[in-house]
Amino acid sequence: MKKMSSDQFISRLYRESPRVSLEDFPVWALSFLRQVINFDGAIWGTGHVSTKAFHTQTAIDISSDIFDQLKANVAINPIFETLFSTQGGAVDMGDVLPDEEFYDSALYHNCFKPFGIERILSSLHVDERSGIFTLLTLYRYNREEGFSAKEKSIQNRLLYHLLSAASHRQLLALNEQERDLSDHCCAICDCEGIYHSVDSSFLDTLESHLQTPTQQKFPFPIAAQDNQFTEGELQFNQTRMGDLYRISLRIKNQLDELTTREKQIVAGVCKGGTFKQIARKLEISPSTVSNHLHRIYMKLGIHTRSELVSIANSCKI
Repeated sequence: MKKMSSDQFISRLYRESPRVSLEDFPVWALSFLRQVINFDGAIWGTGHVSTKAFHTQTAIDISSDIFDQLKANVAINPIFETLFSTQGGAVDMGDVLPDEEFYDSALYHNCFKPFGIERILSSLHVDERSGIFTLLTLYRYNREEGFSAKEKSIQNRLLYHLLSAASHRQLLALNEQERDLSDHCCAICDCEGIYHSVDSSFLDTLESHLQTPTQQKFPFPIAAQDNQFTEGELQFNQTRMGDLYRISLRIKNQLDELTTREKQIVAGVCKGGTFKQIARKLEISPSTVSNHLHRIYMKLGIHTRSELVSIANSCKI
């Protein structure tokens, strides 16, 4: 396959990444990087300096167990110290440990040899404001195929653009809202609640309602799957996107006191449906619709359809 130049890669990266879902972006980006630099396997992980652990883990053509081994052997892996001292610069393991020393080490035999890894080229970036670190590592399984100085230079240049494209994709995900969610503000965070991208209105709303200082971490536990929950006057909706989570919040409104069925009735009324039309759509009787509507009026303290429609419009149902 003919290799792509760095300039071509950068251009296509920004042009094509908006069409890739946030969940698929890391795998897509690593696979795309292969058109510039040859490698047999690769990882892209992010974490936080406070935990020194990987909160997101992407691996292609290598088992994701490599992340556990990297963490287990961090104390004897000298490349990390070098990476932190040369942030953003690509580091070849061969520049840190001579081959004869590396291939005879416990690090090689415990961490890399079980995966068939023979050559390693890593880059690390730490965002000083958020504390999020990103590790990008390319692996080769043939000891005779070391990474060249040119390839190291290419990785040096492309890491910045990979991170920028990822950040832009997260920003797009913040704004991928349905029209009826226009009253929501959003954040993208990882499994530990660390914000990767966040609306200022999200932080302002949290701070004003929870009476706590703004932090770089979501103040409530992150559920493993999609989730909805309420804290005080705030309504949260959590959607999983691969290793990241999109959390939207809004201030509770009058309609939050209604049941799911009652909200369905309200939606039907707002569309101008008659009792029979709403009943047919919900597969219930017209009298049941009437009874539900009566309870809705009681809960909201209103008496007419026009009042109900006005409330629903203000709540953006």
